[in-house]
Amino acid sequence: MTPAEPDLRASDAERERTVTQLREHFGSGRISEEEFDERSDAAYAARTVSELRALVADLPALPAAAPRPGHDPDRESAKRRVLQNAGASAIAVVACVAIWLATGMAGSFWPIWVILGTGVRVAFVAWSELGPGAAEQRRVGRGSASRPGADRRDRR
Repeated sequence: MTPAEPDLRASDAERERTVTQLREHFGSGRISEEEFDERSDAAYAARTVSELRALVADLPALPAAAPRPGHDPDRESAKRRVLQNAGASAIAVVACVAIWLATGMAGSFWPIWVILGTGVRVAFVAWSELGPGAAEQRRVGRGSASRPGADRRDRR
């Protein structure tokens, strides 16, 4: 930090990160339980980033977390997209059923068409995101091949 640069205020996330680092150092035996308690209390009370840095300044940097075996971040992202699509569809279905109920359940159960339509959509998205061949599509990258005119932009 340069003398002209004011010290930045610490966020709750930065405080939590510092306490997590302290917990790792405590687990490794670098600091005692009393020291961990003191430093974590100070981390939660810290107002600036420099106060948080001072709490771990005498401790070595922690190694980066190794990726878990079998963990595929692209697949996790695909699962989130499928769940988001399913959630949006569920909201539409609930709204249609509520309208049907509010209108006195007149006529046949017309929301079944919304349920069928959104169900087909969710199944299609799930198949394209998580089905066989989806991992290869993610690896190759859908972006440039599926966008019209992408080849013209790529040649520039």
